[in-house]
Amino acid sequence: MKLVFYLCFYLVLTKENRIKKKVDILIDDILKSMSLAEKIGQTTQVDFIYLNDAQGKTQYNKIKEWNLGSLLVGGNGCPDDESNITSMGSCINANNSQWKKVADLALAQGISVIVNISEEKSTTVIIKPLLGTDAIRGNQHSVGEILFPHNIGLAASNNVENFKNSAKWMRDSVIESGFNFVFSPTVAVSHNPQWGRFYETLGENTDKVKYYSKAFVKEAQNIELETEHIHGVLTSVKHFIGDGATINGYEEGDSLVDQQFMDVFIQNNIKGYEGAIEELTGSIMVSYDAINGVAMSVHPFVNSILKASEREGGLGFEGFVISDYNSVIKTASFDLPRESQKIPLDKAYADSFNVGVDMQMISENVEDYQTLIEKLVNETDQNKPKIDIKRLDDAVRRILAIKNKMGLIEYNEVIVKKYNLQERKKLEIVKDKEQEYQDALQAALQSLVLLKNQLNTLPVNKNSIEHIILLGDRYIPIGNGQYKIFSDFDNIGAQNGGWTIRWQGYNGNDYWSGDLKKKSRASSILDAIKQRFQDTQIYYSKYSDPTNLDAILDDRNNFRNLLIANQDQFSQANTIVIHVLAENPYAEYMGDINCKYCQTKDKKGCLYNQKDNQYQTESQATRLEIKTGTYEKQLINNILKGLSRVITVLISGRPMLIEDPLTFSDAFIAAWLPGTTGGEAIVKSIFGEYGFGGTNNSFNKLPSPWISTLDSIKDYPKYDSATTPKIEDPRFNTGFGLETTSMNYSNLE
Repeated sequence: MKLVFYLCFYLVLTKENRIKKKVDILIDDILKSMSLAEKIGQTTQVDFIYLNDAQGKTQYNKIKEWNLGSLLVGGNGCPDDESNITSMGSCINANNSQWKKVADLALAQGISVIVNISEEKSTTVIIKPLLGTDAIRGNQHSVGEILFPHNIGLAASNNVENFKNSAKWMRDSVIESGFNFVFSPTVAVSHNPQWGRFYETLGENTDKVKYYSKAFVKEAQNIELETEHIHGVLTSVKHFIGDGATINGYEEGDSLVDQQFMDVFIQNNIKGYEGAIEELTGSIMVSYDAINGVAMSVHPFVNSILKASEREGGLGFEGFVISDYNSVIKTASFDLPRESQKIPLDKAYADSFNVGVDMQMISENVEDYQTLIEKLVNETDQNKPKIDIKRLDDAVRRILAIKNKMGLIEYNEVIVKKYNLQERKKLEIVKDKEQEYQDALQAALQSLVLLKNQLNTLPVNKNSIEHIILLGDRYIPIGNGQYKIFSDFDNIGAQNGGWTIRWQGYNGNDYWSGDLKKKSRASSILDAIKQRFQDTQIYYSKYSDPTNLDAILDDRNNFRNLLIANQDQFSQANTIVIHVLAENPYAEYMGDINCKYCQTKDKKGCLYNQKDNQYQTESQATRLEIKTGTYEKQLINNILKGLSRVITVLISGRPMLIEDPLTFSDAFIAAWLPGTTGGEAIVKSIFGEYGFGGTNNSFNKLPSPWISTLDSIKDYPKYDSATTPKIEDPRFNTGFGLETTSMNYSNLE
C-alpha cells in the first residue's frame, strides 16, 4: 500500500515539474524576444496620476508607450466620471464600478511582444500591467465598502479566522474593481507605539505574526496548487525588514542593531515573511527604513536573506521584490530621519537593482528613470555604477513569471500547444454582503479589549437603562484656517483611521451617509444606540453650526442646562455615560510622536507636515497621551457624579497614556480602529450582547504591552543583547483583557 502511495506522489511531482519546466521555457523565450526598453518598462511601476496631461486627463496610452509593468493608485488618487485619476476634490463617487472602468482602460494597454518559438515561426503575446492598490484591511480606496479592523485590532482578536475573512472579502472587492495587486499585508512586529504605523503591526508574538501572515496571503492569492495559478489578488508583503523596529518608532527611521546580535533582530522580524513565502506570496515590498544607517532599498539583506536559497541560509523567495513609493529617490536625497548617507541617484538605482529589488515604484518622471536605467545597463566603465543585463533579466523574469500565474500574459493557441500550458479555471466571485458584514462585525467584536471593569460595570442590562448620555467632542482644524467640532461617538471616519478612502483618512461621516451608509452598513456608536433606545432616552450635544465657535459654546451651554434639568431622573441604576476618546485619523509619519528632528529650529529630518493631514496641529505632538476634554470633565465631575456609571471607549491606533480618563471611568474599552462595523460592535459589547473574551475566553486580548510611562519607550527599541527588547513595567501586559459574560435578553424579557 505504501508503495502505491509513493508512486502516486512521485507521478504528481513529476507532472508538476514538467509543467513548471515548460512554463519556465516560455518565460525565457518571451524574455529573449523583448527589447531593452520593454524590459526596463516591466520593472517600472508608476502612479496613475503621472499619466495625466496638463488638463488633468489621464493618458492611458502612455502605459503602452512606456512599456509599463505596473501602475498604482497613489494614496490620494480617485477617478472622476471620465476615468481621470485626480487627487483633488471629493472621492464620493469612487466606487468599484468607477474603478473597474479605470482598470479596463489600463489593462487594454498591454504591450505586444513578438516571440520566436522556432527558427521559422513567431507569434505575439500581450503582457498586461499589474494594477496596484492599498488594501490594508479592505478595499479602502473604494467608497461604500465594508472595512475590517486594522491589523492591531485583528491581532487583539487573537483569532486567525478574522485575518482569513479580512483577506477574502478584500480580495473579492478588489477583483470586482478590476485591480489585481494589493500592497498588503503589513507583517511588522509591534515595538514602539510612537510609530505612526503602529496600527498596521501584528503584535509582539512572532509565531502569531507568521501564522496571521500565512493565513492572509493564502486567502488573498487563492492559489491553485497544481498549476500555481493565482486566482485571487497578488499580495505584496511589507515592509522588509524591521519596519516596526526603528529607534523611537520613527517612520523612515533607523533600526539600531549591535552586529553581534543581528541574528536576534532578524529572527524577531522575519517571521511574517517566512509565513508569506511558505504560502507563495508573489511580491515583497522593501521598507523605507534603514538598519544601522543602510537603507533597505539598497540593503544586501534583500539578496542574502530573501532571495538566497534555504541551503544558502535564505528564504528562497521566487517572486519579485518591489520598492516603496520613491524609496530609492529618498535614499539618494535624504539622510534623515533614516540617518543613512546620501548617495548619487544613479548609484542608488544601481545598488537597489544589484541587491535584489526588481521593480521600482515611482511617482513621476518615467522617461528620466527609464533613460537612467538604460544608461546603467549599457555602462562599460567598471568604475561607474552599473546594472548587469543578467540582473535586469532576472528581475524581468521574476515579474513575468508572476504575471503568467495571474493570467496577465495573453497567448494564442500556438503558444498554448507548444508549451503545453494549463488552462486557467474561471472562478466566479460569490457576493454575500450579509456574510461579509457578519464577518467584519465578528472581527470588530473580538478586537475590543476591556482594560477596566470596576464593580462589574459591564455588561450593562439595557432593559434597566432609561438614560444614555454620550460625550466626546473635538474641535480641530479642517484646513484653510478653519475648525470644526466632531463628536467621536458619531464619527465613522475616526473608527477607520488612516488608509481610508484616501491616505490620511477622514473625520466625520461624509463617506458613510445615504446610499453609501446603506451599502457599507457602517455604524457609529450613536447609530447603534439609536437602534436600541428611543431618542428621548439619548442625550448628546447637537451642534447647529459645527464650524462656528460661538454657536458651539451656546449649544454646549444648552446641553449642560438640559442635563441639570434632568438630574433628578438620573441614577447609577438607570443611567450610563458613554464617553468616547479618539485619535485623529493619520497614516505613516503624520502619526509619529515626539520625533527629535521635529523639535529643532530648522526641522531638518522632520517629515511631519500639517499640509499632509488637515486635522493635525501645526507642530507634531510630543506626548503619546490622551486626556478627557475640559467640557466633558466638568459634566462628569460636576453634574453627573454619583448619578451614572461612566464607560470610556478609546478609539486609537495604539496604546496611549490614559491615566486621566482611566481614573474616573467605571469601565474602559480599548477599541483600536474597529472599522465600519465598530459602532455596532462597541454597543453590543457594552450591553452584553457579546461577552468579552468570547465563548472560550481567548479573544479580546492585548497583542502587545500597554505602556505606563513615556520613559519606557525612550530610545526604544535597541537590539543590543541576546534577548529581544521589551517594554519595561507596562500598565497592562501582552495577553491582558478582562472578560465578561454575555446576557440572554430573551430570558430576561
